[in-house]
Amino acid sequence: MKILEMDVESIHADYLKPEISVYDKVMDKSIESADALVLFTCIEEGDNEEIAKEAIEDAIKFMDTLKRKAIVLYPFAHLSTNLAPPKRASGLLDYMLSAVPSGYEAKKAAFGWNKRLKLEMKGHPLAERLRSFPRSDQTTNESLAVRKNEKLGWEEMMARIKKSDFSGLPETDHRIIGERLDLFSFQEVSPGMVYWHNKGVILREILIGFIRSELSKRSYLEVSTPALANTVLWRVSGHWDHYKDNMFVTHIGDEEFGLKPMNCPSAFLFYKTKKWSYRDLPLRVADFDQLYRNERSGVASGLFRVKILTQDDAHIFCSEEQIEAVISEILDMVKLMYGIFDLEYKVKLSTMPDSHIGSEKQWEEATRKLSNSMEKAGIKYEIKDKEGAFYGPKIDIDIHDSIGREWQCATIQLDYQMPARFGLVYSGADGKEHTPITVHRVIYGSLERFIGIMLEHFKGKLPTWLSPVQVKILSISEQLNQYASKTYEKFIEAGVRTELDVSDKTLEYKIRSAKLQEIPYVLIIGKKEEQSGLVSIRGRDGRQKNMISTESVIEKILKESGSKSQDLSAVS
Repeated sequence: MKILEMDVESIHADYLKPEISVYDKVMDKSIESADALVLFTCIEEGDNEEIAKEAIEDAIKFMDTLKRKAIVLYPFAHLSTNLAPPKRASGLLDYMLSAVPSGYEAKKAAFGWNKRLKLEMKGHPLAERLRSFPRSDQTTNESLAVRKNEKLGWEEMMARIKKSDFSGLPETDHRIIGERLDLFSFQEVSPGMVYWHNKGVILREILIGFIRSELSKRSYLEVSTPALANTVLWRVSGHWDHYKDNMFVTHIGDEEFGLKPMNCPSAFLFYKTKKWSYRDLPLRVADFDQLYRNERSGVASGLFRVKILTQDDAHIFCSEEQIEAVISEILDMVKLMYGIFDLEYKVKLSTMPDSHIGSEKQWEEATRKLSNSMEKAGIKYEIKDKEGAFYGPKIDIDIHDSIGREWQCATIQLDYQMPARFGLVYSGADGKEHTPITVHRVIYGSLERFIGIMLEHFKGKLPTWLSPVQVKILSISEQLNQYASKTYEKFIEAGVRTELDVSDKTLEYKIRSAKLQEIPYVLIIGKKEEQSGLVSIRGRDGRQKNMISTESVIEKILKESGSKSQDLSAVS
């Protein structure tokens, strides 16, 4: 049995129609609950009442930690391929519902129905976790998977190697936009993981390059650390108790290793390689390494939730007296960067959760310093009660996209606990050793998620400075290909991201292709342009200007890129 547990503000599901022959008869056409723990439950072959009872007892303990009284059982077959027969699965879910002790409000979503689901998750670190309840005699999942693949014939294996099909999604979905712009794809053999194409890699590098340029102005160091480490690292940091079910874990000899789901423990190891003085603080350490989180493929949603992600991560080590100045600097950087992307945002202060490490006095002091920093900056904020990280309070920043949705991206977390757990010290002005405070921060958050948001926010029409291809040069006929190629070389030498199309397709086809790819500018090379040594330029707005110099077009594009203008490629 596998269960994805989600702590939600609210859940609502409409029953649309039965999708299998075994389904619950329903009186109501929907189910809803608030302030509840939702168990997305997958019943596997061989599961029994003993396992079902264990799963409910485990969930009740977790609910007591979260101080929840409502529980919703939600049939969810997407967590496994080793499913129990529908009749058995339905019966076990009913048994689990009956096993919930009195004093708790228990509901079960209808089994066997196609549903329209809407939920609002809470934002704290324990808001979602994956649980697995194997039989005592059950062969390990690893050996089952190996045995299953060994039995596959060549044609069966080849049939599984295919691109994920997103047909049926709206044209505004980032997965559709990303494929149309040739940025990325998803493949069935790598569920929840992105295959970045060349243009997607360019877009990622533009975003990383932008924030790197800002970090260099603020004296950040950049490090890179191994993806794999012994799990003692996360046991010491305290992450193991909260994140182990979402880690990729393996064994080398008789040692247990895990792929890193976060960078902070590795940043602490870097800190410990040197002796630091109060004169070195604040010490700003950035890290763009990939992270690995075992999100179940059934809950992955394009770029919004992936198993391999990149964060614009940073850890700032500072003294007690420097905290407010460090927080203010980060808030200024958030304001600058989100302003560049024309993003409005809402700021929230997340306070001490029930499950935490450290004394209440430390938490109160840390929370006060975060609120002081925001008040001094004139920032209005909301309180998210009990939704801080397990090691400290945090500022969460939700951005608003062009269609009114909110996305939590930036976060600033104040940590008194982990530096002490790792024995971090610096030499103070008094000659004594002191423990630094760590500020964890991201601004993009997950780069993958941020790109997905940007694609939908701009509806694929990325500003010129962000566009992987800024200009496409089209020749009208083969006789003009030489002049088109020379023009292309000028743009490349000037640092403009340019494509050249000298195919034998019609001009109308070439223009339509460039429009579908949302390329900001198209240069059209005809006989008049060749004879005059000039070009004609067509903007994404459809307007065209004829017979202008190559140099003036290059100057315009470089100016737009340098200013990071949101002007969506208008020709004036």
